[in-house]
Amino acid sequence: MTNRKYLEFNAATGFPAGSCIRYECGICGETLASMPEHAAACKCRNIIVDADAGRVAVKDSSKMKAYETD
Repeated sequence: MTNRKYLEFNAATGFPAGSCIRYECGICGETLASMPEHAAACKCRNIIVDADAGRVAVKDSSKMKAYETD
């Protein structure tokens, strides 16, 4: 099992990103890579990562966490 180290961040100033950082949706429970090869979205579309533009769109940031894996 991979250990998760949850990160503190301010959604108003941006979302953390990196090869070991993932986003977790608090609505549907799905996780996404913060830097996917192609565009990605969780099942409920609360979190959308636009890989080409390097953007993250989150409908409800209070229902989203970012974590780092080992």
